[in-house]
Amino acid sequence: MNKIIVATVVAVSALAGAAQAGTTVSNLDFLKAARCRGLAASEGLGKLDTANIDAFLKQETGDRDLPIRVSANNKIVGAQKEGDKAEGAKKEKLLAERSSACSAWLSGAPTGAAVNTAN
Repeated sequence: MNKIIVATVVAVSALAGAAQAGTTVSNLDFLKAARCRGLAASEGLGKLDTANIDAFLKQETGDRDLPIRVSANNKIVGAQKEGDKAEGAKKEKLLAERSSACSAWLSGAPTGAAVNTAN
């Protein structure tokens, strides 16, 4: 039983990787991922492992125009600062954003909803 589950997970992962390699991430989604990176790195929200989203952003950065890359950097820094100083309801809102909208980016596997072929 465990071998079947492992084989299924490996097969699905391989297909997801192949599908992801063939997709184009829009500038808007790239910037959303950058914001998620900042929220994930926030000490005030409880820092998360950012290895997957860092790899994604690094892979996608090369194809972006300079203004988009600068904006992505600003989104990362801004979201991290926002998370670091957030308290009360604002903190809860940011945590909810990070756990829902950012979950695909942080896992390293953007969903179909997060991947858009239009720039």
